Amino acid sequence: MTTGKKARVGMCGLGSFSYVIGNTVQRSSKLELVTCFDPVAERRAATSARYGCSQETSFEAMVKRPDLDGVLLVSPNMFHREQAELAAQHGKHVYVEKPIANTMDDGRKMIAACEKAGVTLLIGHVHRRHAANRKVKELVDSGALGKLIMVEANLSSGQGWELQPDEFRWRDDDTGCPGGALMTIGVHQADTLNYIFGPIKTVFSFFNHLHIPAPVNDVTTTIFKFESGMLGYIGANFASPRTNWMQVYGTEANITRTVARPDRQFDTERKVGPDESTRLDMVTKGSTTPQRVEFKIGDPMLEEVDEFADCILSGRKAETDGRESIKALALIRAAIESAKTGLPVNVEQ
Repeated sequence: MTTGKKARVGMCGLGSFSYVIGNTVQRSSKLELVTCFDPVAERRAATSARYGCSQETSFEAMVKRPDLDGVLLVSPNMFHREQAELAAQHGKHVYVEKPIANTMDDGRKMIAACEKAGVTLLIGHVHRRHAANRKVKELVDSGALGKLIMVEANLSSGQGWELQPDEFRWRDDDTGCPGGALMTIGVHQADTLNYIFGPIKTVFSFFNHLHIPAPVNDVTTTIFKFESGMLGYIGANFASPRTNWMQVYGTEANITRTVARPDRQFDTERKVGPDESTRLDMVTKGSTTPQRVEFKIGDPMLEEVDEFADCILSGRKAETDGRESIKALALIRAAIESAKTGLPVNVEQ
C-alpha cells in the first residue's frame, strides 16, 4: 500500500554497498527506509541504528509486512531470483542492485514473476544515468560524431586484492560471481554501451587469473560487434588502480569520457560524486585540440532511487527494467562462454 507522498521500502543485503543505497535513500524526498534484513545479526543492528529503521529476522517476514511498498535488494547475485519472486508474490515492487542475476534463466524468471504480479522490477544500472554518459548519447543521437565506427571502454579497480574467502565474489561460478571483474564492474560498461549504441550481436573474450589471491578471473578483455556493424571493446580487471573511461570514434569527431576517482570506500560518505569527477573532451575532424564538452551535473544514484519511488507512486515505467537490463547480462554470459570455448558467441543465443 502507498502511504502519503513517500514510498516505504525495506533493504535486504547489508554489505558495503548498502551504505551507498541507504545514504541515497536518506537524501530522497520520495522514499522512506522502514526496515532492513541481513542473515548477519550484527549488520542488521548496525543498519537499524544508522538509519533509524526497524529490522527483520527473515526476508519472508520483510515482504509480508503490509506497510511496505517495495524492497531494495543489495544481496549477492545468486539470491536475486528467489528474493524477487517472493517479493513479487507479496505484491512488493523490486529494486535489484546490478546485475539482474547470475544466469539468464534466473533473470527471465524474475521478469516473469514481476510482470505476472504487476509490480515494478528496476535494476540498479546507475552508470547510464551519469550525466556525461547521458551527454554522450545525446551527441551520438544528434549526429555530432558523424557515422559511428567503434567504441572502447574500461572500468577496473584494485578491489580484487581485498576479496575474502567468505565473500560471494570469491567464487567464480553461478553460486558466487561468474565472470570475475567483468561481471562485478565491467557490467556497468556493458549496460552503458547497450544503452548508447544499441544491441550487441557477437562477442569474443579472453579471461585470465594473474595476480589477486581470490581464485577468480582478475583480468578480462572482450571485443564485440554491434548489430549496426560498429565494433567495440570492454576491459575490466580487479588488480590495478581504478580507471573508468570510454572513447567513441566517429567519422566527424571522437569523444573521450574519463572519470578521475580513487577506489571507492562504500562505508564512508563520498565528498565528490561521479559527475563532478568526470570530464568529456571532443576532437573534431580537422583539429588536433580537444575541446571540453560541458554537461549538467546530476546525482545519478538519487535519480535512480527516486525513479523507483516514482514507479511505485505513479506507475512510471522503469528505464532499466528487467527486459532492458538483461541485455547487459547476456553480453557477460556470452563473454564467459567465449572465454571458455575460445570461440565467438552470438549474444542472442
